[in-house]
Amino acid sequence: MIAASSSLRGVATSSDGAAIHYTVHGSRGPFLMLLHGWCCSQEFWRLQTERLSKGFQVIAIDLPGHGLSAAQPPRLWSIEGFGSDAVAVADALGADRLALVGHSMGGAVAIEAALRLGPRSTFLLGVDTFVDAAFYRRRPRTEVEARKQAFADDFPGTMNKMVRQITANNAQRQMVDWIVGAMARAQPQMALPVLDALLAWDIEARWPLLRGPIETINSAMLAEKSEQLDLDGLRIHALNAVGHFPMLEDPERFNAVTLAILKRHGFY
Repeated sequence: MIAASSSLRGVATSSDGAAIHYTVHGSRGPFLMLLHGWCCSQEFWRLQTERLSKGFQVIAIDLPGHGLSAAQPPRLWSIEGFGSDAVAVADALGADRLALVGHSMGGAVAIEAALRLGPRSTFLLGVDTFVDAAFYRRRPRTEVEARKQAFADDFPGTMNKMVRQITANNAQRQMVDWIVGAMARAQPQMALPVLDALLAWDIEARWPLLRGPIETINSAMLAEKSEQLDLDGLRIHALNAVGHFPMLEDPERFNAVTLAILKRHGFY
């Protein structure tokens, strides 16, 4: 569970009335917003918040449809909408300058948030995101429908198979089981249209609009198995012996790399 010490829970409201639950860890330093991936939650950052909150005010969000924000009125799911949700939290907290950290789909959300925040967004850090063409380059409709159908036919089974394919062989089994369980509990009525929205989103159309430094901490193992996009100006830190969830699979190394990156950009 999320640590209770030095943390403040709150709820922001999106432009379409969705409730966005968030937790702020720490009370000093620049704002650092953590954005989770598809079918995940702020709990996926639980091994980062204590360490990062020593130098930052860390904002961990449950995007609408996820975690504590799971129960939502009907909405048009989109990556752009999630970006606006992140901005709503920043506005609620009066964060006039902040760095964004996005894991997986959260990287796409961070891009949309950064485009809306403009100069308020000072740095963008991805976590196993941005460059896998199978997720961030717009996909053909036939492919999208086939990928959605696999989850529609057996959501927990397909999720279980996917997670075990994208985590490293040396990852702790208890941790992998936790990831599977957490993601398999997502609501299919949210998860399927959000997957559709992600696969319809196109990073190559949005990337040229970004300003400022962007880096990402990615799995070297998964990069070798996928088609990688070449995004202008992106600095990639490839970590060995981890899969799609480096912040959970090897938290100490991930935290050290993250802090070193932030320090180099003058945030720590």
